[in-house]
Order: sequence, then C-alpha cells, then structure tokens
Amino acid sequence: MKVTFILPAIGKKPDERYLRSWLMEPLTIAVLSALLPKDCEREFFDDRIEGIDYETDTDAVLITVETYTAKRAYYISEQFRRRGKKVIMGGYHATLVPGEVKEHCDAIMINNCGENLRLLLEDIKTGMLKKEYIGKPCIDYKRADRSIYAKKMKKYLPVSLVETGRGCFHNCEFCSIAKYYDSGYIHREVQDIIDEMRSCKHKLFFLVDDSIFSNKSFARELFNEIKKLKVTWTTQITLDIAKDEEMLRLMKESGCEMVLIGFESINSGNLKQMNKEWTARLGERDELIELIHRVGISIYASFVFGFDEDTEESFQRTLEFTRKHQFFVIAFNHLLTFPGTPTYRTFQDEGRLICDKWWLEEGYTFGTISFVPKSVSAEELRALCRKYKKEFFRFGSILSRGITCFKRTKKLYINFAYWYINILFHFEVDKRIGIPVGENLEEVKK
Repeated sequence: MKVTFILPAIGKKPDERYLRSWLMEPLTIAVLSALLPKDCEREFFDDRIEGIDYETDTDAVLITVETYTAKRAYYISEQFRRRGKKVIMGGYHATLVPGEVKEHCDAIMINNCGENLRLLLEDIKTGMLKKEYIGKPCIDYKRADRSIYAKKMKKYLPVSLVETGRGCFHNCEFCSIAKYYDSGYIHREVQDIIDEMRSCKHKLFFLVDDSIFSNKSFARELFNEIKKLKVTWTTQITLDIAKDEEMLRLMKESGCEMVLIGFESINSGNLKQMNKEWTARLGERDELIELIHRVGISIYASFVFGFDEDTEESFQRTLEFTRKHQFFVIAFNHLLTFPGTPTYRTFQDEGRLICDKWWLEEGYTFGTISFVPKSVSAEELRALCRKYKKEFFRFGSILSRGITCFKRTKKLYINFAYWYINILFHFEVDKRIGIPVGENLEEVKK
C-alpha cells in the first residue's frame, strides 16, 4: 500500500520564494510516517518548496491542516479527488472545526491519530472507509521517521525538531492548543527523546513542547539526560519556570541557550481578558526575566496586540520593555481569532468578526486583521504591528542586542544564530505583509 503525505503551504507572493524563517523541519509528517506499518510505501510533497504530483499513483493522500493552510489544503484535496484518490485530513484545524473540513475530504481524523491511522488504512484496503476517525490526545511513537524528507533536508533550516510533550495546563482564551488538549499536558518517555536526539543530523535542537515545565519531575529528568549529550537546544516555556532557579541552572548546564516565552501583553487588563492574569501572580516580571538572563539563557519574547486596551501607547511601552531587557528576538503579532477558542466565540457573539471564516476569505492576506479592535481600527492595528516590529529589527537595535548576546554567552554558534536570525527578520518584516493565504500556488512556484 502507498500513502502520500502533503504539507500545504501558507502562501507566497508571486516571484518570491517561501519565507526562509518558515522553513523548519515538517515534524508532523515525520511523526505520521513513524506510525505507518513498515511495509507501507511512503511519499511526501512539501508544498512550501516543491510542486505536487497530482498524478501520482497512490492509495491514500494524507493532508495535515492548520487554520492558515486550510484554504490551500482544500484546493489540493480537490485536485486529488477529481482523479479518484482517497483524501484524509487531520491536524489542529480538522479537530477544531470538523464539520467544515469534512466537506473537503473522504475521511477526517480528529485529535491525535493513535491506532486510528492503521485502522484507517485497513478500511481503505477493504473499501470500508469511514467518514471520521476520532482519537484522543496522546503520544504514540518512539522516534519520528525523518527519512520521509531526507531528500529535502537542504531546504530546511539546520535545526532538529524533537517533540517532548503536548499541551499546556494553562487555559489562555485565544489559544487553540489549550482548546485542543483541554488544558492538559502529556509527555514522551525520556529515553525515547534521548534516542531520537542522538539520531538527528543537526545538533542544534528545538524541543517542541507548549510548556516543557508543566511536569517538573519529567523536565528535571530530561534535562539531566540531555546534559550528557553535550548539545545546544532551545524550547518554549512559561515565565513561571524562573521561580525555580535550580531548574534554570540545570537547563543552562544541559545546553539550553534560548527559550521562547509568550508574554502576550504587559497590560494587566489585556492579560485578564485573555485569561492569562496568572502571570501577574508570579512576582516581579522584570526580576524573573533577569533571573533567566543571569544564568546565560536568552529569550525570544512573543507579544500579541489587538486586545481591548491596546493603543499605540501599548506598542510604545512594549518596545521600551523589549529594549530594556535586550531580548534575543521578538514577535509582535496581531491577535488571531482561531475557530473553536473562547476568544473567537466572544468576538462572534459581540459581532466583532469582520468575517466568520477569515481563513477561507477570498483575497485574505497574511497580516490582515479579521476582527474589529476596540481601541484602534483594524488598519491601524496592522500598521502598528509593522511599524514597531521594524523599529525593533533596525540595524542599530540588532548591533546593541548583539553585544549583549555575546556577553550572555560566548558560544560562537549562538552568536552566529543571533546575527542570522535578526538580519533575516529585518528583511522579512515587509515580506510577510500581504502574503496571499491559501491561493493557488501552481503559478507562482519557483
């Protein structure tokens, strides 16, 4: 039996390449491949970097769907179904809005695959394919199958993505992950993680986890084992880890050089609106940040704008905050109304959605605001995100923070990564704005 995996692209402008910073390893595909029977023939098309062979001889087409890629995924599915191929869709978007996704495929996989993937393939063989296969949040593989995209490795950033856990025990209202995992957290076996890290080509790792500190005993065991590998890694955490200085030092000793923290906002009213006011109970935010920096770990700070109390002053204050702490890199994103989240339902009830399904809207582009903000207009919000992101990534700022980065760590690899990422982001600020989401890419591929 032959299975064809498809990873849809978000989109790209005519005559331009897909954004370099978006070209991470497609870990989801490697995980799915690991769940297939060993005698199953595999094929993978990465829509971000290559054309799709719609004439390929295959028994099943598996497409992973995110909200940003839904429109493109539906187009790809249509092309295969016209040719008589069975198309199965899964992913976060399929779980959040299954009714919509079902209209564009032969079968849908809700939640994580588990044994359902093998069951689905058996049903295809017997001609008994069901319309939906419902799983449960789980981690059901020992090692991702990176051989599925080995021929494409040179296209991806030289970072190995290794999953450690799924979910987060917090319940932020705008977060699709919190909805997907019902504010729960599950993790892999430590030995499976270590074995996979040993097998990876690139020794700079991003440990894929929404909140690796959710289980402290697991995190401590994992960091102690990673320490033996003598590798460099980064991951995503919540600020509360800074309350445990011993854990911070263990992270650093094990090779952690940077963490991504979703601050979202420095405005207490906005934090309350997004159900993230628990961060205000952690103590002095500046002190916690300095604790992380003091042990030599840099921070990728992420912020979201568009909540009810956000004005241009919010951007100004946040920019000052980022300058004060000399963050490694930042993200100034506008609020996204992901379907199925409390934020989406609230805006829908208040009549503030500009369009109910922005991800399918004709002409929708990356950076377009899909709702009506309270304190600024939608166009102002979009312009402010661009303005202050450009200010953070101007060359003077990059130089100043680069000096600080060198003081925090003397590792040449990290300092090189700092300059590469910041200069890349400097030139990508405007390139991101206006990318057509989900448009037919066949005419614009390079």
